[in-house]
Amino acid sequence: MTIRLTQHSDIPALCDIADTTLFPGEMLTGMVTPVLDGLSDAVWLTALDGETPRGFCFAAPEDMSNGTWNMRALAVAPEAHRHGFGRKLVATLEQKLGESGARVLVVDTASDPEQAPARAFYHSLGYTHAGTIPAFWDVGSDKVTFWKALPG
Repeated sequence: MTIRLTQHSDIPALCDIADTTLFPGEMLTGMVTPVLDGLSDAVWLTALDGETPRGFCFAAPEDMSNGTWNMRALAVAPEAHRHGFGRKLVATLEQKLGESGARVLVVDTASDPEQAPARAFYHSLGYTHAGTIPAFWDVGSDKVTFWKALPG
C-alpha cells in the first residue's frame, strides 16, 4: 500500500470510487483539478494497491481559522474496505498537515444509521465528537462533527 499526492492520471479511478461510495464521480474532477493545477491549498491523497488507486481523501483549510483544516472526503473502494487504506490515508493526511503547521483537523459525518460505521471509524482513530447540529443535512439527518489535534 502506498499513499501519495493525487495525480491527474488517478482521476478516472477516483471518479469510479466516488461513484460507488460518496457522491457522483463527475463532481470529483472539478474538485481535484484546481489542487493539481496549483490553484488551491487543499490536499488530495490517493491510496494505491500496486498501481491501482483504492481510495482517496481530501482536506481543505478552514477560512478565517488559524491552522484548522476540514477533511471533506474520505473514500475507499468497496472491495478494498477493511484492508487499512482508510486508516493509512487519514494517518498520512494528519502527518502531512501537522508538518505544515496545521493544528486541528475536523471531519463532518451524519447521524443516519448508515453513517454509524464512519462515526465509529473516526472515534477509533482518536477523533473526539465536538458537536451535533440537528437537521443540518436534511430533516432527520444531523451533522455530527469530530475533531483532532494534529501532531506538530
